[in-house]
Amino acid sequence: MAHMENEQIDFSVEYHDPNGVVFYRNVRAVDIAEAKQIISLLHPEAVIRAVSLVPAEVIGNN
Repeated sequence: MAHMENEQIDFSVEYHDPNGVVFYRNVRAVDIAEAKQIISLLHPEAVIRAVSLVPAEVIGNN
């Protein structure tokens, strides 16, 4: 499969709120920076702990 420019892929973002409660959310983004930006816009108080690529076989895109 040829890589298309600006192709969105699935990322899992781990973040915590000011109380230290950890959340995970999958987002579709072009890159890690955009995935972090999406969470920051949705949850301005969140501290992002990790961003990881979600393998295609996990979400059934194979």
